[in-house]
Amino acid sequence: MSSSTGEAAEQAATPPAAVPEAVPEAAPAAPPLRDAVLSGRFFGAAHGQIAEALAGFIAGAEARPLASWFGPTAAARLAADRDALRGAIDRDIAAIDASISAQLDAVLHADRLSRLEGSWRGLAWLVDGIEPAARVKVRILNVSWSEICRDLERAAEFDQSHLFRRIYEDEFGTPGGEPFGMVVVDHEVRHRRMPGYATDDVAALSLLAGVAAAAFAPMVLAASPTLLEVGGFDELATVHDPAASFRGTEHARWRGLSSREDMRFLALTLPRVLARSPWPDDPARADGFRYCEYAPDVASRVWTTAGYAFAFAVVRAYANHGWPADVRGTETDQRNGGLVDELPAEAFSPEPRSVWVRPSLDVVLTDRQERSLVEAGLMPLSALPFGEQAMFGAVRSLQAPAQFNGANAAAANANARISAQLNSMLCVSRFAHYLKMKGREMVGSFQRAEDIESRLQAWLSSYVNAGTGASQDALARFPLVSARVLVKERAGKPGVFGCVIHLQPQFQLDDVSATFRLVTDIVAPGAKA
Repeated sequence: MSSSTGEAAEQAATPPAAVPEAVPEAAPAAPPLRDAVLSGRFFGAAHGQIAEALAGFIAGAEARPLASWFGPTAAARLAADRDALRGAIDRDIAAIDASISAQLDAVLHADRLSRLEGSWRGLAWLVDGIEPAARVKVRILNVSWSEICRDLERAAEFDQSHLFRRIYEDEFGTPGGEPFGMVVVDHEVRHRRMPGYATDDVAALSLLAGVAAAAFAPMVLAASPTLLEVGGFDELATVHDPAASFRGTEHARWRGLSSREDMRFLALTLPRVLARSPWPDDPARADGFRYCEYAPDVASRVWTTAGYAFAFAVVRAYANHGWPADVRGTETDQRNGGLVDELPAEAFSPEPRSVWVRPSLDVVLTDRQERSLVEAGLMPLSALPFGEQAMFGAVRSLQAPAQFNGANAAAANANARISAQLNSMLCVSRFAHYLKMKGREMVGSFQRAEDIESRLQAWLSSYVNAGTGASQDALARFPLVSARVLVKERAGKPGVFGCVIHLQPQFQLDDVSATFRLVTDIVAPGAKA
C-alpha cells in the first residue's frame, strides 16, 4: 500500500516532456508591381489585390514606392546608383507606353470604329469646306444601310416607304418644304449577298432610284471593293481592266440596273479617300505619353467614301455660279470643275532634305483604268500628280447610255451620253424643284392650266440665253439654251395639274446640246394627287 503510494508521488514530481511551439511561416513577399503591370496581370477579380496595390501606388499612398515597384532587393541596389535608377524608370515608362500604344492601335484599327471615324471625319471635312456665306444647307439622316434596305423591302411600293416620306413628301411634296439638291449615302454597295453581309443591294438600288427620281434628288453612294471582286481597292493597282468582272454571270442582276431610266439619278464613287493620317509622335504632349500610331498598310488607315469629295465639288460649283454643272474636269491653276483639294494628306520623307506627300486615295488609277470604270457606270476619283489633290474627270450615273443607229445616230448618242451624266441631273433637278414650288403657289391664284403654263413659261424664259461664247458668269445667270413647259389639268383630279418640262441646259464643259424632259404634278394645297 505504502510502496504504491510512493511510486505515484515520484511520478507526479517528474516534469512532463517539453513540446516545441509552432512558428508561423513568413508570408511570401508580394511580387513587384513592375512585373504585374508589364505582364498585364492587374485586371479582373483574380488580380484584385494587385489592382488595389497599383491604385494606391498611382495615388501616392505607398510609403516606399521604389520598393513597391521594383521589389525591396532591386530597389536597394538601384537606390545606390542614381543613373541606373533613372535608366530603369525610363525603360519601364517606355515599355508602358508601348503597351498602351498597342492597345490604342487595336482599338483605332477595329473595323467598326474605323468606319465610324471615317464617316464622321468625311462629313466634318465637307462641312468645314463650306464657306460661311454659301447658300448651302447640310442635313444629316442618322440611319443605317440595313434599315434603309428593310424599309424599302417592306413597303408595297417605293412611294410607301418611310424614306420616300422623308425625302419627297416632307420636303419636295409639302408647301414650304426645302427639296434636297443631292443626297450622299455613306455606304459601299455590293452586287450580291455573302456571309456576314445580308442585304440585297441590287434590289435596294432599284427602289432607291425611284425615290431619287420622284424627288429629283440625285443620290451618290460608294462602290465596295467586292463589287470589283477584290479585297481592297489597292489591289487594282496591277489590274489591267478593273471592270472585267462586270461582264461575268455573277453581275447579271447588276447589269440589269443600267437599262432603267431612273438609274440616271444614282451614282457610285470610288476609291476611298484618306480621312485621317496616322497619329504622329508628339514629344511636346503635356502628359508625356509618346504615341505613334502603327499603320503599316492600307487596311490600318482611316478611309471615307468619295461621295463627300463629290459633294465638295457640287457645293463649290453652286457657291461660285449658283448652278451645279461645273463638277468635272479642271483647268490649269483654277479651283473649279471636279478638282478636289484640301484633302487630308500624309507626308513622308525618303531622305532628310525632301518631303513628299502620298496621294490621299487608297489606289492611284491610270487613264486606262479610269475609262474602264466609267464605261462600267462608276464615278472614279483620280489622284493628280505631285500633291494631295484629286479630280473627278467624269461623272457617270449608273444608267448606261442608249445606243442608236441611223442618220441621226451621232446626235442621239451624244444626247444619251449627256443625259446619263450626274451633273445633268443635278442641273435639271434644281429647275424641277423651282417649277413645282412656283406652280404650287400659282394653283391657288389661277384656275386654268393655260394661266399657270403662261406664268411658268415666262419665269423659265428669264433663264434662257441662246447665244454662244458666253462667260462663266453669264452661264450661271442664264443656264438654259431653251425651255418649254406644258401644263394640263388631270382628269378627275380637281386641283392637280400635270406638268411636262423640256430643258436644254448650257454645259460649261460640253459642246454637245441635250434636251431633258421632266414630268411632275403640281398639286394645290388640300388636293389629293
